Amino acid sequence: MSEPTQTSLSIGELAERTGVPATTLRYYDELGLVRPSARAAGRRRYAESAVRDVGMIVFLREIGFSLAEIERFIAGPSRQDLIERKLAELAEQQHRIEVARTALEHGRKCPAGEPVRCPRFWSIIEARQGGLSLEESHERAH
Repeated sequence: MSEPTQTSLSIGELAERTGVPATTLRYYDELGLVRPSARAAGRRRYAESAVRDVGMIVFLREIGFSLAEIERFIAGPSRQDLIERKLAELAEQQHRIEVARTALEHGRKCPAGEPVRCPRFWSIIEARQGGLSLEESHERAH
């Protein structure tokens, strides 16, 4: 990723420029995500382009990529596949969140006053134990 340049940054300077702690940058180095372009007196020196590289890692982490996925993303050949898988994963998470939100909204407005006193609550639990999905259990109870 990074290419050596005339100006190089210490790990502290890279940390300051990116907002990423030096300990995390060392870990990224161990993983091969951001490598120093050189070492001077045993200290890591980074090319200016490392600022951009670290920025990309931070961005990918913020949108849900694991470090292992980022490693594959950086490697390159399957970026589109990674994006498609991440989109599918996010869609599934979003679906689970919506189902959970519906269940919690019912719990907040439950006519029984307290969810554990609600027969529907217990029918959802029993249906889940019977192998139905959360969504199927909730639909069956309503």
